[in-house]
Amino acid sequence: MKIIYVHHALRQVGNPPSQDDKIQPIGIQDAETTAELLKMMSDKSKSTFKAIYTSPYFRCAKTAEIINKHINLPIYEDPRLNEFNKVFEVIEGGVSVSKTETWTECQNRIREAIKDIVFKYDDNDTVICVTSGVNITAFIGLAYKIPASEYLPFPWVPSCSPIGFEIDKSYF
Repeated sequence: MKIIYVHHALRQVGNPPSQDDKIQPIGIQDAETTAELLKMMSDKSKSTFKAIYTSPYFRCAKTAEIINKHINLPIYEDPRLNEFNKVFEVIEGGVSVSKTETWTECQNRIREAIKDIVFKYDDNDTVICVTSGVNITAFIGLAYKIPASEYLPFPWVPSCSPIGFEIDKSYF
């Protein structure tokens, strides 16, 4: 199946930055342009767009909403597509302890989300994932069968850059 990774639109970074940061006007234009491109792709493609998956972060969800005005798909929010440094609670010795995930754990969390998406659809289907930059490492790792690692880079991705990946169910 195909997954089109789309980085969220350029955000207005708050002081301090937050997951509720709004999108800059140029980011809105980027999302509109990306939507038009995706619409042309869906009109000419043999595969069928089935859904949009997004992080619940405002900039991702808003970008997905803008894109969806042109292609009209169901949108699903998945917190596993959130950024790195997720804090979670674990029980150690009967006590609740806050932990921050490692870079490898982050990649594996995102890979699990991708796996669940891939197994919901047929091989000829295409979904769009609108997420933040950290997710691209997991997508690249899966596409090229590179194991998650603390040493994999964190590449920067421009506003609304669509990048296509073919993910085979046998990768999992």
